[in-house]
Amino acid sequence: MGVFKKRISAENLFFVIGVVALVVMVYKIGIFPIVDNIKQTGWWFLPILLVWAVAYLLNTTSAMLIIRDGSPESSNIKFLNLYKITISTFAYNAATPVGLAGGEPYKIMELKKYIGTENATSSVILFSMMHIVAHFSFWMFSILLAIFYIPMSGKWIAALSVTFGICLLLVYVFFLGYRKGLVSNVLNILAKIPFLKGKIGKIREEKQDSIQLIDKQIASLHGERKRRFYLSLGIEFFSRVFTCSEIYFMFLAFGHPVGYVDCILIMAFTSLFANILFFTPLQLGSREGGFLLAFGGLGLASSWAISISLITRIREAIWMLIGLLLAKITICDGSRLLEKRED
Repeated sequence: MGVFKKRISAENLFFVIGVVALVVMVYKIGIFPIVDNIKQTGWWFLPILLVWAVAYLLNTTSAMLIIRDGSPESSNIKFLNLYKITISTFAYNAATPVGLAGGEPYKIMELKKYIGTENATSSVILFSMMHIVAHFSFWMFSILLAIFYIPMSGKWIAALSVTFGICLLLVYVFFLGYRKGLVSNVLNILAKIPFLKGKIGKIREEKQDSIQLIDKQIASLHGERKRRFYLSLGIEFFSRVFTCSEIYFMFLAFGHPVGYVDCILIMAFTSLFANILFFTPLQLGSREGGFLLAFGGLGLASSWAISISLITRIREAIWMLIGLLLAKITICDGSRLLEKRED
């Protein structure tokens, strides 16, 4: 009973954090700008919202490829329930200053009811790694596009080349984690920090078997299920390219259509700039600055950057609300709880 109350308290804590973040976001935007921008966008606002419904479907497909490892427990969670959890996870991630600090613990907490703690932990870590590697791959792809698509000085080419190299190095580091596991290595690094040494040592001693199992499951996806690994990564990469269509639809709504390559570069540069300033709550200011810089580099009017930034914020607020509501809804889709199976 105590564990059940603790879990409920954690769920409510995530929900409260999400609601507070949503209220702050709406307050920062303002009710009248929200209404005015939706009116300005017109019926194009619906496909803009639906872009992310499809994107979350792609994320869910990628996550399901990771979860389905052939074990009996992996079939307990069904696609519809995972889709719900995925949307809520991204809502909680958007609500916290450091992206993965809110959504991933929530996702582990939800998934472990179906597939167990170790499987849930390894699956969430793997998906987060896949999600990040897809981001780096998207940025590298966009840097190559920018170099060949936009006339630029040698200094800019050099700066983008350095950024490309950093992304490539980080992708290599993540692939090392895929091959050898990640949790043990991260704990080894943290154990060298003076004020964390004692706590990390205790965790390693008490959870050694679980840590080894999680690392084995992480390594097995790349080592033994390569087809699923690269399919999952490919879907995540395609999701990044696909979400650029929301920028494309916004320009159509304004009556100023641009090429899809421009939309990719705007999305890539904006997301890169916002992730560099990852500590900013709700990415307030950082994303807007990214839009302004991206539009300036492409020679587009800064007024469009402000409008598109506002519409993006409104879309994010709506999906955050949907994710928070879904977190409080139970979907009966044939998913089986471990507790019920054991009964």
